[in-house]
Amino acid sequence: MRWGRLLVENHRGVLVPRILGIALAVDALIWTVAYAIVAETRTAGWGTLAGLLLVFVAGLVDDLAPDGPRGIRNHLRSAARGRMTTGLLKVVVILGSAALVVALLPQRKASLAIAGVVLLAGCANVWNGLDVAPGRCLKAFLLPAVAFVAWGTIADAPSLVGLLIGAVLVLPFDLRESAMLGDGGANMLGFAAGIGLLEILSDGWMLVAACVVVFLNVVAETTSFSRVIERTPPLRWVDALGRRP
Repeated sequence: MRWGRLLVENHRGVLVPRILGIALAVDALIWTVAYAIVAETRTAGWGTLAGLLLVFVAGLVDDLAPDGPRGIRNHLRSAARGRMTTGLLKVVVILGSAALVVALLPQRKASLAIAGVVLLAGCANVWNGLDVAPGRCLKAFLLPAVAFVAWGTIADAPSLVGLLIGAVLVLPFDLRESAMLGDGGANMLGFAAGIGLLEILSDGWMLVAACVVVFLNVVAETTSFSRVIERTPPLRWVDALGRRP
């Protein structure tokens, strides 16, 4: 691994540093500690922070590793040949982190807990798939993050408030193409979005959300989100908002 791999060519072929994820991870840590000083942070609050940071580190390792296969199917094929990839290691870390967070959040039935793990892990992968155009991944994070701040229990995941503030602050850098999230930042934002949805949705809607996320992951394996967005005028308008022509 080389830290120089934090520099990567964007869609214009310009070298851009993948550092926005680092800024967001630091922000989540600082905000959680600050919240704990002035208010009560539950065990779940520290657990969600730990899960987010683990997901971020796994994504960062994948960023720094030599280029390997893309997509879950290709990673599984590599594993079948006896070759462990950083991408597959990231999947294992994300699943483990999701199980940790779901276990610490207010309990649901066992079947719903499994759906919660699917929701968190699936969101992490979906948001990573969105991080192929400036601002797209951050914009997609804003809605579930705002919903969590409005209706969720802050003490269960104060780091999400920090990530929301951080996302607003770094969005201009992403839109201007002066810096990028990288896998670490994109996976962490998706994982955080999953936590927010898990917190605010009822049991039935959480199952629906988990099914939708599974469907989106299947779509990501068979086509591209960019193609779907380009063919959907409202999504295309939001996607282009604030971006350089």
